[in-house]
Amino acid sequence: MSPVILLTDGYLANGSEPWKVPHVNELPEINIKFATEKEGFMPYSRDENLARPWAKPGTPDLEHRIGGLEKANITGNVNYTPDNHHTMVKIRAQKIQNMVADIPDLEVNGESEGDLLVVGWGGTYGAITEAVLKAREDGYKVSQAHFRYLNPFPKNTAEVLSKFKTVLVPEINLGQLAHVLKGEFLIPVKQLNIVRGLPFRISDIESKIIELLGGQNND
Repeated sequence: MSPVILLTDGYLANGSEPWKVPHVNELPEINIKFATEKEGFMPYSRDENLARPWAKPGTPDLEHRIGGLEKANITGNVNYTPDNHHTMVKIRAQKIQNMVADIPDLEVNGESEGDLLVVGWGGTYGAITEAVLKAREDGYKVSQAHFRYLNPFPKNTAEVLSKFKTVLVPEINLGQLAHVLKGEFLIPVKQLNIVRGLPFRISDIESKIIELLGGQNND
């Protein structure tokens, strides 16, 4: 079990793209050091990444323990105690958070601080990008950031969001990412939610940008 946040993207149902399957020889090598000795082996001990030691199935005296709702921390014995469950849930959550070390920083397209940052995720990228570019051509100062990692967020997310007076989140749903950003970072977020079963129109986002920056759309 691990923490799961499910966000839906209405654009995914309307588009497709080829996915190149890499050749097995192109995949990075994963070096695993398996435990072979019983002495000192604890199946639920963890390293600095909270990863547990592995033993090959069938290794004498290191056989996997089967059964039970949950295993005890460190020993791996079947355990049903509430305190152990609490501990294991926290460890699983922390393992997810530790992945932030391998996630690239959130990049900002445009000025790194200012009045308005338009934030997106998933299939809204194209429409947001075009809307931001058009608004800039008309003289509006607006920046853009697009999330590719949502749980955990990039480690610089709070810093990026805090540098803008207003954050706009266009979504083809009722505001799933916006709600997460509000709860996680305690910042005011402006929402643009249109659920037509179709991709965003660029003009929808551009009009909202101009509205938030106090201008008028000349279209």
